[in-house]
Formats: sequence, structure tokens, C-alpha cells
Amino acid sequence: MISVISIINDEKIAREFLLRGLSHQTTKFELILIDNESSFYKSASQAYNSRSTEANGDYLMFIHQDVFLSSNNWLKEAENWLSTLSSFGLAGVAGMLKPKYINEFELFARYYSLKRLGMLSFWYRRFGRGNMFHGRNKLPWEGKPISEIVSVQTVDEQLLIVPTNVFDHMQFDETICNSWHLHGVEYSLTISEKGYNVYVLPCPVIHLSTGKTDESYYETLTKIIKKHRDEKVINTTCGLWLTNQKLTKFLFYEFKKTPISKIISLMKKRT
Repeated sequence: MISVISIINDEKIAREFLLRGLSHQTTKFELILIDNESSFYKSASQAYNSRSTEANGDYLMFIHQDVFLSSNNWLKEAENWLSTLSSFGLAGVAGMLKPKYINEFELFARYYSLKRLGMLSFWYRRFGRGNMFHGRNKLPWEGKPISEIVSVQTVDEQLLIVPTNVFDHMQFDETICNSWHLHGVEYSLTISEKGYNVYVLPCPVIHLSTGKTDESYYETLTKIIKKHRDEKVINTTCGLWLTNQKLTKFLFYEFKKTPISKIISLMKKRT
């Protein structure tokens, strides 16, 4: 059985997406809703960790309130897929492969060139995997659709499934991910370091939000880069990040709207 855990701060959105999709499921599941309209919880990691102890399922599914499960058999099919996995630590519905490269500078040049040419969709087509659609218009994500499970480097936070027996001894890092961003990416990297595999399931979803970044996003990302520096390259659904300090600063400056003075200040604090 899957225990579905979601943080709710907008009941209308939750009813339109998450709860509507769950109401038609054909298999038994457990639902744990975390009311955060009063902003009691200060991060997704804190909320999920504190309430996961209530779950009784074999798997914990941490899902955003604005995600719609696209079929009535979604949970049943997901359980069937999960039962086939070896060394399973984490699964999602959208993720990124780790690129093969000669060195970080060569990879940086490829990625940056695509960005400058407005052709970053080629990057996501090459390395992104998942059957995800965005918004009420159901626009397909630029990642490559899949019909089988795929092993990836990181998965997106919108939907994360973890075996309960794994999460019992390895929860989300509340120190690193003390905001609402990147706990899925950080958990992907940590779980891999512990010898588990990270997967994307071929189970379609509709996600209302396309995601957004703010100062707390960069604060969290900077801490992840420091913790996982041995990775050299961190490929995410929001972009490629390199643990080389100079290249990372440049990517922050070029690709995001955060002032360079703030980025440099953040980097200095974490190095």
C-alpha cells in the first residue's frame, strides 16, 4: 500500500488536482494531508519528516497539492512498477540523467551554448525523462517520454516515492533543505551515495505549476553543491549545476534573475 502525503496551503487547488485524482483510484491507499495554511512548517523537509511517522504503507509518496494523477489505476500501476525494482531508494515522475562528459568545462560549454542559442529544449530532450504535463492546458514537458522505468541522477520534487523502510533511517535533510526547494534533488544524491538507485516511473501526471526560483532556492542549491561536491555535475529539471565554484557563480548570474551581488555573497558564506 502507498501512503500519500501532501502539504496543503490552498484547499481549492488541492481539490482540483490532488484530491480529484485520488478520488478515482481503484486500489487502497492511505492519505495524510498536512495543513500548512498557517505556515506552521517552514520547509517541505520539516513537514514531511514530522508527519511520515504516522504512515502505515509500504511506500511513502510525497506529492504536491497541484499534481493530478492521470489515470484511475495510477497508484496500482505505480506499485506494480515499484515491486520490480532492485536497490530501490527513490522514484519520481520526472528526472534527469547524469551527462557523460570529458570534464566540467566541456560540459559547461555545451550547456551554455544551448542556453545562449535558445535551444535548451535539446538538453531536456537528451537528458530529461518522464511523462509529465504542465498547467490546465496539459502542455508536455520537454523531457523524453518513457514507457519503461529509467534510472536517473535526480528527480523533481513534485512527486517522490520512497520505501518506508528506507525513509525510516534516512529522512530529508532539514538543515540543507530548510525551504521549499530541492529536497528531491538532495535526497536523490544522498540516496545514491548510500548505494540505492533513483528511478523515474512511466506514470503520467499533470502538474499545474512550472516551478519558480527565489533567493531561498539559491541558498539551498549552494548548500547542496557544497555537500555533494564530489558529484562534479548535478543535472536537475531546473537546469545543470556544476560544483566548480567559478562556473556555478557564472551560471547563477547568466541564467537567473537574482542580482550577482547576492549570488556572490551566498557563495562566499557557503565556501
